[in-house]
Amino acid sequence: MKKKVLVLGGGLVGSVMALDLASDEAYSVTVADGNEDTLDSLVSRSGGMITPRQDVDFASPGSITEAAAENDLVVGAVPGSLGFAMMGAVIKAGRSMSDISFMGEDYFRWNDEAKKAGVTLVEDVGVSPGFSNVIIGSAVNELDSVDSVDIYVTGLPLSPVEPFNYKFVFSPDDCIEEYVRPVRLKRNGRIMELPALSENRTYRFDVPGVDLPEMEGFLTDGLRSLITTIPAQNICEKTLRYPGTAERLAFLREVGIFSTEPIDVKGLAVVPRDLFAALAYPRMKLGEKEKEFTFLQIEVKGTKDRKNVLHRYKMYDERDEKTGYTSMARTTGFPCVIMARLIAEGLVDMPGVHAPEAIGNKPKVVERFIAEMEKRGVRISREVTEV
Repeated sequence: MKKKVLVLGGGLVGSVMALDLASDEAYSVTVADGNEDTLDSLVSRSGGMITPRQDVDFASPGSITEAAAENDLVVGAVPGSLGFAMMGAVIKAGRSMSDISFMGEDYFRWNDEAKKAGVTLVEDVGVSPGFSNVIIGSAVNELDSVDSVDIYVTGLPLSPVEPFNYKFVFSPDDCIEEYVRPVRLKRNGRIMELPALSENRTYRFDVPGVDLPEMEGFLTDGLRSLITTIPAQNICEKTLRYPGTAERLAFLREVGIFSTEPIDVKGLAVVPRDLFAALAYPRMKLGEKEKEFTFLQIEVKGTKDRKNVLHRYKMYDERDEKTGYTSMARTTGFPCVIMARLIAEGLVDMPGVHAPEAIGNKPKVVERFIAEMEKRGVRISREVTEV
Protein backbone atom coordinates (compact mmCIF):
# COMPACT_ATOMS: atom_id res chain seq x y z
CA MET A 1 0.00 0.00 0.00
CA LYS A 2 1.27 3.46 -0.89
CA LYS A 3 2.48 5.75 1.87
CA LYS A 4 0.46 8.97 1.94
CA VAL A 5 2.72 12.02 2.21
CA LEU A 6 1.63 15.61 2.79
CA VAL A 7 4.07 18.28 1.56
CA LEU A 8 3.41 21.59 3.28
CA GLY A 9 4.52 24.25 0.79
CA GLY A 10 4.95 23.95 -2.95
CA GLY A 11 7.50 26.69 -3.52
CA LEU A 12 10.99 26.49 -5.00
CA VAL A 13 12.17 23.69 -2.70
CA GLY A 14 8.81 22.16 -1.76
CA SER A 15 8.07 21.54 -5.44
CA VAL A 16 11.34 19.64 -5.90
CA MET A 17 10.51 17.41 -2.96
CA ALA A 18 6.92 16.84 -4.04
CA LEU A 19 7.86 15.89 -7.59
CA ASP A 20 10.64 13.61 -6.35
CA LEU A 21 8.19 11.70 -4.16
CA ALA A 22 5.48 11.67 -6.81
CA SER A 23 7.83 9.94 -9.24
CA ASP A 24 7.97 6.95 -6.87
CA GLU A 25 5.10 4.46 -7.00
CA ALA A 26 5.54 3.81 -3.28
CA TYR A 27 4.12 7.22 -2.39
CA SER A 28 0.85 9.07 -2.81
CA VAL A 29 1.59 12.78 -2.61
CA THR A 30 -0.58 15.71 -1.58
CA VAL A 31 0.76 19.27 -1.72
CA ALA A 32 -0.76 22.05 0.37
CA ASP A 33 -0.14 25.58 -0.85
CA GLY A 34 -2.16 28.78 -1.01
CA ASN A 35 -1.12 29.61 -4.56
CA GLU A 36 -3.44 28.08 -7.16
CA ASP A 37 -0.94 28.58 -10.00
CA THR A 38 1.75 26.78 -8.03
CA LEU A 39 -0.54 23.81 -7.42
CA ASP A 40 -1.71 23.68 -11.04
CA SER A 41 1.91 23.64 -12.20
CA LEU A 42 2.79 20.80 -9.85
CA VAL A 43 -0.19 18.71 -10.90
CA SER A 44 0.76 19.23 -14.55
CA ARG A 45 4.47 18.52 -14.08
CA SER A 46 3.72 15.35 -12.12
CA GLY A 47 1.40 14.02 -14.81
CA GLY A 48 -1.52 14.21 -12.40
CA MET A 49 0.26 12.22 -9.70
CA ILE A 50 0.06 15.05 -7.14
CA THR A 51 -3.14 15.91 -5.28
CA PRO A 52 -3.46 19.68 -4.68
CA ARG A 53 -4.87 21.28 -1.53
CA GLN A 54 -5.43 25.00 -1.33
CA ASP A 55 -7.58 24.86 1.81
CA VAL A 56 -4.79 24.32 4.35
CA ASP A 57 -4.08 27.51 6.28
CA PHE A 58 -0.42 27.52 7.32
CA ALA A 59 -1.16 30.21 9.90
CA SER A 60 -3.71 27.91 11.57
CA PRO A 61 -2.22 25.00 13.54
CA GLY A 62 -5.66 23.35 13.63
CA SER A 63 -5.86 23.38 9.84
CA ILE A 64 -2.40 21.76 9.59
CA THR A 65 -3.27 19.13 12.19
CA GLU A 66 -6.42 18.16 10.31
CA ALA A 67 -4.57 17.81 7.00
CA ALA A 68 -1.60 15.97 8.53
CA ALA A 69 -3.87 13.43 10.24
CA GLU A 70 -5.14 12.32 6.82
CA ASN A 71 -1.63 11.28 5.79
CA ASP A 72 1.09 8.91 6.98
CA LEU A 73 3.98 11.36 6.89
CA VAL A 74 4.61 15.11 6.54
CA VAL A 75 7.33 17.02 4.71
CA GLY A 76 7.69 20.63 5.86
CA ALA A 77 8.63 23.52 3.56
CA VAL A 78 6.79 26.49 5.05
CA PRO A 79 8.39 29.89 5.80
CA GLY A 80 10.59 29.84 8.89
CA SER A 81 8.26 32.19 10.75
CA LEU A 82 5.54 29.51 10.62
CA GLY A 83 7.77 26.50 11.26
CA PHE A 84 7.59 26.22 15.04
CA ALA A 85 3.80 26.24 15.22
CA MET A 86 3.68 23.83 12.29
CA MET A 87 5.80 21.35 14.24
CA GLY A 88 3.36 21.38 17.13
CA ALA A 89 0.43 20.90 14.77
CA VAL A 90 2.05 17.89 13.10
CA ILE A 91 2.92 16.32 16.44
CA LYS A 92 -0.67 16.81 17.59
CA ALA A 93 -1.77 14.88 14.50
CA GLY A 94 0.50 12.02 15.58
CA ARG A 95 2.61 12.14 12.42
CA SER A 96 6.35 12.07 11.78
CA MET A 97 8.02 14.76 9.68
CA SER A 98 11.16 15.77 7.79
CA ASP A 99 11.44 19.56 7.65
CA ILE A 100 13.49 22.37 6.08
CA SER A 101 11.70 25.28 7.79
CA PHE A 102 14.52 27.49 9.10
CA MET A 103 12.78 28.73 12.24
CA GLY A 104 14.18 31.13 14.79
CA GLU A 105 12.75 29.26 17.79
CA ASP A 106 14.43 26.34 19.56
CA TYR A 107 12.69 23.42 17.90
CA PHE A 108 13.91 20.99 20.57
CA ARG A 109 11.21 22.47 22.81
CA TRP A 110 8.84 20.08 21.04
CA ASN A 111 10.97 17.04 21.92
CA ASP A 112 8.95 15.82 24.92
CA GLU A 113 5.65 16.17 23.05
CA ALA A 114 7.04 14.25 20.08
CA LYS A 115 8.26 11.46 22.33
CA LYS A 116 4.87 11.21 24.02
CA ALA A 117 3.22 10.99 20.59
CA GLY A 118 5.75 8.37 19.46
CA VAL A 119 6.66 10.34 16.32
CA THR A 120 10.00 11.22 14.73
CA LEU A 121 10.70 14.79 13.58
CA VAL A 122 14.00 15.68 11.91
CA GLU A 123 14.57 19.41 11.48
CA ASP A 124 16.89 21.65 9.43
CA VAL A 125 17.29 18.97 6.77
CA GLY A 126 18.56 21.18 3.95
CA VAL A 127 22.04 21.49 2.52
CA SER A 128 23.80 23.33 5.37
CA PRO A 129 22.39 22.87 7.91
CA GLY A 130 21.16 19.48 6.78
CA PHE A 131 23.31 17.33 4.55
CA SER A 132 26.37 18.88 6.21
CA ASN A 133 25.09 17.73 9.63
CA VAL A 134 24.64 14.14 8.44
CA ILE A 135 28.21 14.09 7.13
CA ILE A 136 29.64 15.71 10.26
CA GLY A 137 27.74 13.32 12.53
CA SER A 138 29.08 10.37 10.54
CA ALA A 139 32.69 11.62 10.60
CA VAL A 140 32.55 12.29 14.34
CA ASN A 141 31.16 8.80 14.90
CA GLU A 142 34.23 7.32 13.18
CA LEU A 143 36.71 9.26 15.34
CA ASP A 144 37.86 8.59 18.88
CA SER A 145 37.90 12.32 19.57
CA VAL A 146 37.14 15.40 17.49
CA ASP A 147 39.08 18.66 17.56
CA SER A 148 37.60 20.87 14.85
CA VAL A 149 34.77 21.14 12.33
CA ASP A 150 34.93 23.64 9.46
CA ILE A 151 32.11 24.19 6.97
CA TYR A 152 32.41 26.13 3.70
CA VAL A 153 29.24 26.57 1.67
CA THR A 154 27.89 28.64 -1.20
CA GLY A 155 25.38 28.95 -4.00
CA LEU A 156 26.53 31.30 -6.77
CA PRO A 157 25.88 32.19 -10.42
CA LEU A 158 28.51 30.71 -12.73
CA SER A 159 28.81 34.06 -14.53
CA PRO A 160 28.77 36.87 -11.96
CA VAL A 161 27.62 40.34 -13.02
CA GLU A 162 28.67 43.56 -11.32
CA PRO A 163 27.80 45.25 -9.05
CA PHE A 164 26.13 42.40 -7.16
CA ASN A 165 28.11 39.36 -8.35
CA TYR A 166 25.28 37.37 -6.76
CA LYS A 167 21.78 36.13 -7.46
CA PHE A 168 19.33 34.91 -4.84
CA VAL A 169 19.07 31.12 -4.82
CA PHE A 170 16.93 30.96 -1.66
CA SER A 171 14.77 33.34 0.40
CA PRO A 172 16.19 36.87 -0.04
CA ASP A 173 15.25 37.85 3.51
CA ASP A 174 16.92 34.74 4.95
CA CYS A 175 19.98 35.52 2.85
CA ILE A 176 20.22 39.07 4.19
CA GLU A 177 19.90 37.73 7.74
CA GLU A 178 23.17 35.84 7.18
CA TYR A 179 24.91 39.21 6.82
CA VAL A 180 23.26 40.77 9.87
CA ARG A 181 22.76 38.11 12.54
CA PRO A 182 25.65 37.68 15.02
CA VAL A 183 27.59 34.47 14.45
CA ARG A 184 27.70 31.75 17.10
CA LEU A 185 30.77 29.54 16.93
CA LYS A 186 33.02 27.56 19.23
CA ARG A 187 36.67 28.36 19.89
CA ASN A 188 38.86 26.36 22.27
CA GLY A 189 35.77 24.74 23.75
CA ARG A 190 33.99 28.06 24.41
CA ILE A 191 30.82 29.18 22.63
CA MET A 192 31.20 32.79 21.51
CA GLU A 193 29.71 35.41 19.20
CA LEU A 194 31.39 37.40 16.42
CA PRO A 195 29.94 39.77 13.81
CA ALA A 196 28.70 38.26 10.56
CA LEU A 197 31.03 38.90 7.58
CA SER A 198 34.09 38.85 9.85
CA GLU A 199 37.31 36.81 9.47
CA ASN A 200 37.09 37.20 5.72
CA ARG A 201 39.81 35.62 3.57
CA THR A 202 40.32 34.26 0.06
CA TYR A 203 40.05 30.55 -0.77
CA ARG A 204 40.69 28.23 -3.68
CA PHE A 205 38.89 24.89 -3.69
CA ASP A 206 39.52 21.91 -5.92
CA VAL A 207 36.75 19.80 -7.44
CA PRO A 208 37.85 17.32 -10.15
CA GLY A 209 36.54 18.35 -13.55
CA VAL A 210 35.29 21.73 -12.29
CA ASP A 211 37.07 25.07 -12.58
CA LEU A 212 35.88 26.66 -9.35
CA PRO A 213 36.49 30.41 -9.14
CA GLU A 214 38.48 32.10 -6.43
CA MET A 215 36.10 32.94 -3.58
CA GLU A 216 36.18 34.78 -0.27
CA GLY A 217 34.81 33.19 2.87
CA PHE A 218 33.39 34.95 5.93
CA LEU A 219 31.69 33.85 9.13
CA THR A 220 27.93 33.26 9.07
CA ASP A 221 25.51 31.92 11.66
CA GLY A 222 24.60 28.52 10.26
CA LEU A 223 25.83 26.03 12.84
CA ARG A 224 22.46 25.75 14.60
CA SER A 225 22.38 22.47 16.58
CA LEU A 226 25.99 21.50 15.78
CA ILE A 227 27.36 23.96 18.29
CA THR A 228 25.97 21.87 21.16
CA THR A 229 25.59 18.35 19.72
CA ILE A 230 29.13 17.92 18.34
CA PRO A 231 31.89 17.49 20.96
CA ALA A 232 34.50 19.50 19.04
CA GLN A 233 36.68 22.21 20.59
CA ASN A 234 36.38 24.37 17.48
CA ILE A 235 33.40 24.67 15.10
CA CYS A 236 32.64 27.37 12.54
CA GLU A 237 30.84 27.96 9.25
CA LYS A 238 31.93 30.24 6.44
CA THR A 239 29.80 31.36 3.54
CA LEU A 240 31.63 31.76 0.22
CA ARG A 241 31.05 34.61 -2.22
CA TYR A 242 32.92 36.27 -5.08
CA PRO A 243 35.75 38.53 -3.82
CA GLY A 244 34.70 41.98 -2.69
CA THR A 245 31.23 40.96 -1.50
CA ALA A 246 31.89 41.12 2.25
CA GLU A 247 33.24 44.68 2.10
CA ARG A 248 30.20 45.90 0.18
CA LEU A 249 27.76 44.11 2.45
CA ALA A 250 29.46 45.39 5.59
CA PHE A 251 29.15 48.97 4.31
CA LEU A 252 25.44 48.55 3.59
CA ARG A 253 24.90 46.96 6.99
CA GLU A 254 26.76 49.70 8.85
CA VAL A 255 24.80 52.52 7.19
CA GLY A 256 21.63 50.74 8.29
CA ILE A 257 20.13 49.65 4.97
CA PHE A 258 19.46 46.16 6.32
CA SER A 259 17.66 47.43 9.43
CA THR A 260 14.06 46.39 10.01
CA GLU A 261 13.37 49.35 12.32
CA PRO A 262 11.34 52.18 10.67
CA ILE A 263 13.05 55.54 10.21
CA ASP A 264 11.56 58.94 9.42
CA VAL A 265 12.16 60.11 5.84
CA LYS A 266 10.57 63.49 5.18
CA GLY A 267 7.66 62.66 7.44
CA LEU A 268 7.22 59.10 6.18
CA ALA A 269 8.01 55.95 8.18
CA VAL A 270 10.29 53.84 6.02
CA VAL A 271 11.77 50.41 6.84
CA PRO A 272 15.28 50.45 5.32
CA ARG A 273 15.29 46.76 4.46
CA ASP A 274 11.94 47.10 2.69
CA LEU A 275 13.45 49.87 0.57
CA PHE A 276 16.51 47.73 -0.19
CA ALA A 277 14.24 44.82 -1.10
CA ALA A 278 12.16 46.95 -3.47
CA LEU A 279 15.26 48.29 -5.21
CA ALA A 280 17.64 45.33 -5.20
CA TYR A 281 15.68 42.07 -5.00
CA PRO A 282 14.20 42.29 -8.53
CA ARG A 283 17.68 42.94 -9.97
CA MET A 284 19.16 40.04 -8.03
CA LYS A 285 16.61 37.43 -9.08
CA LEU A 286 18.13 34.35 -10.70
CA GLY A 287 17.09 33.95 -14.32
CA GLU A 288 15.01 30.91 -15.26
CA LYS A 289 17.86 29.45 -17.32
CA GLU A 290 20.77 31.15 -15.60
CA LYS A 291 23.51 28.70 -14.67
CA GLU A 292 24.50 28.47 -11.03
CA PHE A 293 26.25 26.07 -8.70
CA THR A 294 26.21 24.94 -5.10
CA PHE A 295 29.41 23.91 -3.34
CA LEU A 296 29.95 22.50 0.14
CA GLN A 297 33.19 21.45 1.79
CA ILE A 298 33.35 19.93 5.25
CA GLU A 299 36.53 19.29 7.22
CA VAL A 300 36.46 17.30 10.45
CA LYS A 301 39.74 16.85 12.31
CA GLY A 302 40.27 14.51 15.21
CA THR A 303 42.06 11.38 16.38
CA LYS A 304 41.64 7.72 15.53
CA ASP A 305 43.80 5.03 17.13
CA ARG A 306 46.07 7.80 18.48
CA LYS A 307 46.64 9.24 15.01
CA ASN A 308 45.59 12.70 13.82
CA VAL A 309 43.01 12.28 11.06
CA LEU A 310 41.19 14.61 8.65
CA HIS A 311 37.83 13.72 7.09
CA ARG A 312 37.15 15.96 4.09
CA TYR A 313 33.88 15.85 2.16
CA LYS A 314 33.03 17.87 -0.93
CA MET A 315 29.65 18.29 -2.59
CA TYR A 316 29.09 20.01 -5.93
CA ASP A 317 25.98 20.49 -8.03
CA GLU A 318 24.72 22.67 -10.90
CA ARG A 319 21.29 23.57 -12.20
CA ASP A 320 19.58 20.59 -13.84
CA GLU A 321 18.84 21.81 -17.36
CA LYS A 322 16.34 19.01 -17.97
CA THR A 323 14.09 19.77 -15.00
CA GLY A 324 15.07 23.43 -14.54
CA TYR A 325 15.72 22.84 -10.83
CA THR A 326 18.42 25.11 -9.41
CA SER A 327 21.29 23.41 -7.64
CA MET A 328 20.31 25.11 -4.38
CA ALA A 329 16.73 23.81 -4.64
CA ARG A 330 18.09 20.34 -5.44
CA THR A 331 20.69 20.21 -2.68
CA THR A 332 18.23 21.67 -0.16
CA GLY A 333 15.21 19.61 -1.16
CA PHE A 334 16.85 16.24 -1.76
CA PRO A 335 18.24 15.82 1.79
CA CYS A 336 14.81 16.58 3.25
CA VAL A 337 12.96 14.21 0.96
CA ILE A 338 15.58 11.48 1.44
CA MET A 339 15.18 11.80 5.21
CA ALA A 340 11.42 11.54 4.73
CA ARG A 341 11.90 8.27 2.84
CA LEU A 342 14.16 6.90 5.56
CA ILE A 343 11.50 7.74 8.16
CA ALA A 344 8.75 6.19 6.02
CA GLU A 345 10.79 3.01 5.59
CA GLY A 346 11.44 2.74 9.32
CA LEU A 347 15.22 3.16 8.96
CA VAL A 348 15.03 6.37 11.00
CA ASP A 349 12.67 5.58 13.87
CA MET A 350 13.64 7.77 16.81
CA PRO A 351 10.64 9.23 18.63
CA GLY A 352 11.39 12.83 19.50
CA VAL A 353 12.83 15.89 17.75
CA HIS A 354 16.25 15.56 16.16
CA ALA A 355 18.80 17.46 14.13
CA PRO A 356 20.20 15.61 11.07
CA GLU A 357 23.49 14.72 12.76
CA ALA A 358 21.51 12.34 14.98
CA ILE A 359 21.71 9.64 12.28
CA GLY A 360 25.51 9.91 12.14
CA ASN A 361 25.87 6.85 14.37
CA LYS A 362 23.99 4.73 11.83
CA PRO A 363 26.63 3.95 9.13
CA LYS A 364 24.27 2.02 6.86
CA VAL A 365 21.69 4.81 6.98
CA VAL A 366 24.34 7.44 6.20
CA GLU A 367 25.60 5.28 3.33
CA ARG A 368 22.07 5.07 1.94
CA PHE A 369 21.64 8.84 2.41
CA ILE A 370 24.75 9.63 0.37
CA ALA A 371 23.83 7.05 -2.29
CA GLU A 372 20.41 8.65 -2.70
CA MET A 373 22.02 12.07 -3.18
CA GLU A 374 24.39 10.67 -5.79
CA LYS A 375 21.55 8.86 -7.54
CA ARG A 376 19.99 12.28 -8.10
CA GLY A 377 23.15 13.57 -9.75
CA VAL A 378 24.75 15.41 -6.85
CA ARG A 379 28.53 14.96 -6.87
CA ILE A 380 30.02 13.92 -3.52
CA SER A 381 33.60 12.97 -2.67
CA ARG A 382 35.27 11.87 0.53
CA GLU A 383 38.87 11.51 1.61
CA VAL A 384 40.34 10.47 4.93
CA THR A 385 43.98 11.30 5.54
CA GLU A 386 46.46 11.39 8.39
CA VAL A 387 47.61 14.92 9.21
